[in-house]
Amino acid sequence: MPPSKTLQKFLCTHNLEIRNSSKNYIINKYFETKEIKQSRDYDVSFVEIGNTNNLSGYILIKHNIESQSISKNRKKRKDFYCEVIFTGLRQPTKYISIDTYSILSLFINRFKISDMDICFDGINELEINQNALNSYYWLFKDYISSFNDALIEKTSFYINKPQYVEGDTSTIKKVILYDKYLKETRHKTLNSAHKHWKRLEATIAMQYKLKGLMIDDYIVDVLNISSKYFQFNDFNLDYIYMQLKLLLDRRTHKGAKSL
Repeated sequence: MPPSKTLQKFLCTHNLEIRNSSKNYIINKYFETKEIKQSRDYDVSFVEIGNTNNLSGYILIKHNIESQSISKNRKKRKDFYCEVIFTGLRQPTKYISIDTYSILSLFINRFKISDMDICFDGINELEINQNALNSYYWLFKDYISSFNDALIEKTSFYINKPQYVEGDTSTIKKVILYDKYLKETRHKTLNSAHKHWKRLEATIAMQYKLKGLMIDDYIVDVLNISSKYFQFNDFNLDYIYMQLKLLLDRRTHKGAKSL
């Protein structure tokens, strides 16, 4: 959530340009239907930073309820702050340009991170639909402070404002569990062996610079939630730690082209 003018100077210093439209038709439709119509955003623009064939090649810049709230609380004009979002990084199946990590690492060195999504994938045969709502209430009862804050919408299960669990070190703002197989097969064909593929995604409030942060503690908190659902503890953490290395140590970019 940087000041808008500070962001503009930062982008200019690194020869990055704010745009209102993309040559990629699919990306434009995504911005229009999801980021603008479905979100409480007043203005959305973007910066191209990598492979523009998928979302990881863009930074989203938003003026929305959150940025206006911060501006108001700090007695600034309503567009003083903006929200900057890096998208598409939770996609180990997609091509992510090293340029994306190079730009993101510059942001990480300069600004604090407001929120971070940490995800774990796994297999569970329990479908995500209204018939299974009570089962999901039971599975995640330790994290649900009010049943009004937990719901199933289409093929996704949401826990808004999850309650603190002893041992957690982080403030978890939201948990989403969704059917990753169904989501992927809307656009391509996957082997039916993956039909029970699910993804658990937790949004963590941070408000720190990533460098020097004990990120392992945050990962463990999300891992604990994931283990309840997937009934599995031995997750492969290689990908997330490889991403962190790329974000924190620019020397790892030398000679690399993609991830």
